[in-house]
Amino acid sequence: MPQKTVEKIYKRYKKHVRKLSLAYAHRLHRWEHRKEYAVIDRYLRKFKSTGGLKNFYGGYKLWNLNQLLLRFNPKRILEFGSGSSTMVFCDFLRSNEGSLLSIDEEEKWAANTRRLVHIETTEGIEIINSKKVCLSDSVPREIKYDLQLTDKYDFVFIDGPSLSVNGVKWKDAVNSNIFELNHNPSVIVVDGRRATARYIAQKYSDIYHASLSDLFSDRPVQCNYNFFSFFIKKKNS
Repeated sequence: MPQKTVEKIYKRYKKHVRKLSLAYAHRLHRWEHRKEYAVIDRYLRKFKSTGGLKNFYGGYKLWNLNQLLLRFNPKRILEFGSGSSTMVFCDFLRSNEGSLLSIDEEEKWAANTRRLVHIETTEGIEIINSKKVCLSDSVPREIKYDLQLTDKYDFVFIDGPSLSVNGVKWKDAVNSNIFELNHNPSVIVVDGRRATARYIAQKYSDIYHASLSDLFSDRPVQCNYNFFSFFIKKKNS
């Protein structure tokens, strides 16, 4: 059998094994955390009814995000890209003092999220719309929101803006608003976006301890795997 054929079969086998490991990990995790998923499932139903959360790992993603919030207990949260994660942030802040600024490139999605999370004017929660800027000639290529942020945040969540430009997804593009903040946050969390996560790990290696997502590997995963990439600020940095 030709070597290329063997490699192709092996690649398909690894992909199949990984898919099975993800499905098993999610089922087992859901069983072990049934009470917590009862709350998460309400988030899923709300956002799926409006056209969001089409992937199969939505429940685990939101559980994982809530665990990071409980672990780091942030007071000032900045979210690039609103959605189901915004509901997790809002519920956390309603039980803990703090504030949230969530930014979205499309007003219709920002408005949809506002409606679903039922923001009260006194809660310190704001969801705004900002135009997307694409810098195709920069190295690496950048996609960011067209705004300047001067406040200090201790927890930054990166899930936007979209990497799609004129119908083409720039997988190598970096969401670069994080590099323009006046202060380095205590924690940075990246949802997917391999180029962004890997660039932060490289650019800020002297400032942050990096834990990249287990989804970046083609190896099978275990229950409680790292869904997100996250970066913890080093002491004295």
